[in-house]
Amino acid sequence: MNRLHRFPLLLLLFSLSSCIEFEREELTYIHDEEKDELRVTLVYQGIFGNLDKGEYSQKNRNDVATHNSLNKLQIDQLESVLREKRAYFFNNWFAEYSKFSTEKMLKAVIKGNKQGRFEEPEKKLIELLHKNIEVRNIGFYENKNGKLCGGQTVMITNISEVIASVNQVIRRQTVAHIPQLRKELSENVPSAWSERTINLIEERLKEKFEFVRLEGNLITFSTIMAEAEQKKLTDSFGKDLPPGARVEFRDESIVILIGSKSDEVVHLSKNCFDGYQPNALNYIKEKHHTLVFSPKKINTNLTNFLKASGK
Repeated sequence: MNRLHRFPLLLLLFSLSSCIEFEREELTYIHDEEKDELRVTLVYQGIFGNLDKGEYSQKNRNDVATHNSLNKLQIDQLESVLREKRAYFFNNWFAEYSKFSTEKMLKAVIKGNKQGRFEEPEKKLIELLHKNIEVRNIGFYENKNGKLCGGQTVMITNISEVIASVNQVIRRQTVAHIPQLRKELSENVPSAWSERTINLIEERLKEKFEFVRLEGNLITFSTIMAEAEQKKLTDSFGKDLPPGARVEFRDESIVILIGSKSDEVVHLSKNCFDGYQPNALNYIKEKHHTLVFSPKKINTNLTNFLKASGK
């Protein structure tokens, strides 16, 4: 198991079951400090249903996706995106947010550690996420190669309070996780953290530590870790970051940085999945043709949203 996934770096973003995939994703954001909000646009290029026949890719052995048609599980996932307004962030990185599943998933993460806490700070975080994050589906379009694409907007208002709450909850859950980390170390679990890292976590979390920071258009995600262990983790994790995100090794932490304080707008893009099929395009044209627009219209709506001249 990847050690980063075991460590509660970010509890509000969760992994994605990849039934519906996309060849490439483009993410753009602006931090409006005056309004205390973060505006994000997401564009999914080449949306399709994969042809996998694994346990988690179909409802049963007869539930088969083809070049031209989605299987039932893929239809359910695509419909849930339209109904529940799920937002996806690249592949195998910080992967999914939906208001519908946030509380359920946060409770599951905490329940996974018997010493985890679900009290007022955790309840407050869920309330803040529900109140301040709005995902909107802008619509679908066909690109110049005739492939299905789609756009979404994500608005996070009151962003400073949301981040403060995120940091508080991560700190609480990390502190609660320390006995389990020590137990794994004593039992020689192969993926266990070193004693040096565990001691660092325990010591540094006696004071305020910001796991997530937003300064101008610079977003940083920090993890406390002894220098000797840093390279082991980022050898596998760092290569999966989208271009534009970068990793810094500091004395007692790893920091992922996105954008910069002075950027007017930040763009990230990443190739995600191979194997495009027209099956999702066929489904959308048949069942949701009213949600298909011209590329120009989608681009105009996304641009206006970022400029706050339209939503």
